[in-house]
Amino acid sequence: MRALILSLLWLLWQAQPVLAGALERAMLGKATVVDLTHVVGEPASVPAGQELRRQESEEGEHPRPSPHAPPPGDLGTHLDVPAAGLKGKPTVAHVSPRQLLVQAVVVDIAALVTEQGEYRATVKDLQAWERRNGRIPKQAMVLLHTGWSRRWSDPARYLNLDPQGIAKVPGFSAAALAFLVNDRDVRGVGLDAFTPEGSLGNGSADGRALLLAGRFQIENLTNLDRLPPKGVKLVIMPLRVEGGSAPARVIAILP
Repeated sequence: MRALILSLLWLLWQAQPVLAGALERAMLGKATVVDLTHVVGEPASVPAGQELRRQESEEGEHPRPSPHAPPPGDLGTHLDVPAAGLKGKPTVAHVSPRQLLVQAVVVDIAALVTEQGEYRATVKDLQAWERRNGRIPKQAMVLLHTGWSRRWSDPARYLNLDPQGIAKVPGFSAAALAFLVNDRDVRGVGLDAFTPEGSLGNGSADGRALLLAGRFQIENLTNLDRLPPKGVKLVIMPLRVEGGSAPARVIAILP
């Protein structure tokens, strides 16, 4: 009997890190925490033609940020929700905090992007990931590692505009997004690049389909190369603004 009790206690002790949960393990220093957020103020953090809105102080001597004028929604690393392009949808301010705590998987297409800068992840790429790692979990965020964040310090290379002023960047194909929404029921997607049309609803047919399905997207992530393919937990912390997009701090807790 004593041996049985000792065995049960040993099993419970072994299982404790799992029972404690990702956040508890991170707080105890038993899990690696990775910041997936670019620093605001770095060269590429403010989209072309946009500046933080300012107002004069009462004395009119020194400009200062207005407490009621939010920064551009697509400033640096940011979260897009359906209200980014669809009227009447909940804004970032009304997203349930529970929805901002989510598991994530990482699909690595960096090698393919090196060969073709505009590469769009395909359904075959996602299925190849599943053959190696198992089925993409329901309600997970699918993060696309393209390697594009290495260009962040060089705005011209990051935007990668062609002679017509159109950004040539990697991302998800329309078929891949449809597969993730309809066949895998994901909560959303994220990537270390951006959608060429800015916020998802502004002219991007692929992004609009994602919004119509009520899903999220995180743009301009970094450090995705430091994450394993699966088992990651995300803490997404956007500014609570009445808009469809908001700058966000995104933290990953590794298994």
